Amino acid sequence: MVGQAREPRRRDPASTRRAILDAARQLMAERGPEAMTISEVAHRAGINRGTAYQHFRTRDELAAAVKLDFGRELTAMLVDEQPIGERIDRLLGFFLDHPELARLWIHDIVTGRDGEPSESWNTFIATLETFTKSGRTQDGIDPEMLGRILLGAPLIWSLWASRRAQDEQERRQLVQRFGREIKRLLLFGVMKPEAWPDMVAELEAAPSAGDERGT
Repeated sequence: MVGQAREPRRRDPASTRRAILDAARQLMAERGPEAMTISEVAHRAGINRGTAYQHFRTRDELAAAVKLDFGRELTAMLVDEQPIGERIDRLLGFFLDHPELARLWIHDIVTGRDGEPSESWNTFIATLETFTKSGRTQDGIDPEMLGRILLGAPLIWSLWASRRAQDEQERRQLVQRFGREIKRLLLFGVMKPEAWPDMVAELEAAPSAGDERGT
């Protein structure tokens, strides 16, 4: 009706924050956190810059929020009850789908911002501690150093694989190939093979590397 005052448009702060985080993750995947600006993120999220600054005052604050966001997703996967082989494949698939996680991790190390351990890291190490005390692994395993090996290698791999994979079929193949070598290193370097017959059988049934590459 003419002359009738319009109701102000309702804003959903949670949805706006989610849109900002998703846009930031996209930009990090493309160019890394060092090239991200609040203005760019706001434009990608389809909101004005002032609204974005209401949620995050600086780029570093936004990057920290993205890191926490990833941490929650990783923690959920780590505490989910799955056979270890399936868990490895699931985590590798997640890293491959989100190369921004590797870029953020490398940026934090290079800039010295990898300070206090995150909740997801603590959960990861606690999981490895339980694993190494199960009686099904070799003696003397250092859970923290094992964790850095198991985290560092897949993150670096995910940057290479995200550029290499041309389609879903190649993506699955890369996850399977890399996952098998992680499992092989664990099985014959960390685990007691006789305690993991299912993983032994999986690796024995796997095609050769030459067959998979078509050579």
